[in-house]
Amino acid sequence: LFESENNLSTQIFVFFICLQETTHPLRHAMNGMQPSSSDIDHLRWLASSGITSLSGLRVLDLGCGSGYICDKAIHDGATSAVGIDLVKPRCLDAGSKWVFLDSNLDGDGWIKQIPGQEFDLVMAFDILEHLESPYRFLTAIKSILSKNGTLVLTTPNTLSWERFVNPASWSGAQDPQHKVLFNRYSLKFLLSRAGLKCTQMRAPMRTLTPLGPLQPQIGGQIICLASIM
Repeated sequence: LFESENNLSTQIFVFFICLQETTHPLRHAMNGMQPSSSDIDHLRWLASSGITSLSGLRVLDLGCGSGYICDKAIHDGATSAVGIDLVKPRCLDAGSKWVFLDSNLDGDGWIKQIPGQEFDLVMAFDILEHLESPYRFLTAIKSILSKNGTLVLTTPNTLSWERFVNPASWSGAQDPQHKVLFNRYSLKFLLSRAGLKCTQMRAPMRTLTPLGPLQPQIGGQIICLASIM
């Protein structure tokens, strides 16, 4: 399931995702729904982390947005999929086989809506920086991760080239909804305090993806995989 990021087939797959022509398979409709640019990014981040199949997994998408990934997870054979966000996805209808929960992730209301459930894959793309208490959020995730489960999260990188070039106006600082920002060290530290072990952490530059592990880690996003300690 989780292939080595140095695996040649994964590297080739990621390279072609990054080309992202409009004819790329990931842009094909899922049950008539076209993926957004954010959906494409999230799928690319999963693939670049070695997660190329969701079959048989219990999936939770925190901040599910359009709902495309939950829909795709079910389509690809996931055992179950739950998406949580503030706004109900337009694609959701009576025939949808995944569950949507309307809840604010900046608090503990969302975790109370899934009592006793465990998940094999939890995704939190660009969520951490919006929260009053990232620590509380991560400890909540730990409580619902299965024994061999994986958390995949992304967040802006304060050590990105963009921040050094435009310190006052780079994307991480420009968004008025961002409350806290991280570098790789501070994120790993917070994860450990929350009882989670970082198993992979990168900050790749998309344009240098073909370089694989040789590329400098100064990209705009930190991509992190974590599991229970």
